[in-house]
Amino acid sequence: MDLRNLFNSAEALRFGHWLGRHIPPGVGLRLADSATRALARRRESALMQTLQSNFRMVLGPDAPDERVYQMARAALRHAGMAYFDLYHALGVGPEPFLAAVRSTPLTDYYIDEMLRQQRGMVVVTVHMSNFDLAGLAFAYRGLQLNVLAYANPTSGYDMQNKIRLKGGINLMPIDVSALRRSLAALRAGELVVTGIDRPDPYGAGEMLPFFGQPARLPVGHVRLALQTGAPVVVAHCEYRPTDHSYAVHVSRWLEMERVGSRQEDVLHNARRVLAVGEELIRATPEQWLMFYPVWQEELARSGQPPTETPG
Repeated sequence: MDLRNLFNSAEALRFGHWLGRHIPPGVGLRLADSATRALARRRESALMQTLQSNFRMVLGPDAPDERVYQMARAALRHAGMAYFDLYHALGVGPEPFLAAVRSTPLTDYYIDEMLRQQRGMVVVTVHMSNFDLAGLAFAYRGLQLNVLAYANPTSGYDMQNKIRLKGGINLMPIDVSALRRSLAALRAGELVVTGIDRPDPYGAGEMLPFFGQPARLPVGHVRLALQTGAPVVVAHCEYRPTDHSYAVHVSRWLEMERVGSRQEDVLHNARRVLAVGEELIRATPEQWLMFYPVWQEELARSGQPPTETPG
């Protein structure tokens, strides 16, 4: 079996949905943990190599190999738990979304401000914990989310996008018309949501410092904010093991700064936003669920063999 299909194939997701509907939560979580433990033992698989490559950058070059492996293993186990919780909530209805996902007082304040100001805002996130569950929970609460998604997704991601659509999230594939539709949404006072820590599969983006090493990451969110005067709001999901729940944090509200040319403004503000993302990942690195090699180009330039891309 190609382990990369664990998170990317429609078959794997359909099986997960079946488990979520028919298996009691306690049993399902134990099954997910057993499965991901077994997968993590295959240290040379493409999936584990990608995770270890990413965590090597997060933990730093002096981190022992065993620590890097254990962090990758912990992230994989966390992913199994988070996916089961998502599938279970999808299987039994919207109430579990609302019960499992909580907001903090600061998050509530920021959301009230978003609604009060009726101002377009660019909400960005890193792939922390159960981000899909969190997004669906807020959509069920009536928050209109326009999510930028990659066009021509794999079968698994296409299925995930259908889940998001069913949950009330408006998806905007990143194509030639995405800029126009995103600008229209922001100017209408709506929220546009996108990630900042996944490399563009089509090679777009800019080389930006991320954990001290350059990585080609998206900057479209900054371009949108600069063009419309919208702030960038950084949000993320955090798992809380004490009561097996998820908290949504709005971590920072950033107005765009003008420092020079248009390109200088883009790079300056992209670095500011990405620095917040680094803080969030450092706080709970085992909850960073990034299954794509982030520093592929940097590894290739350094003479190290590039990690095979999952998917």
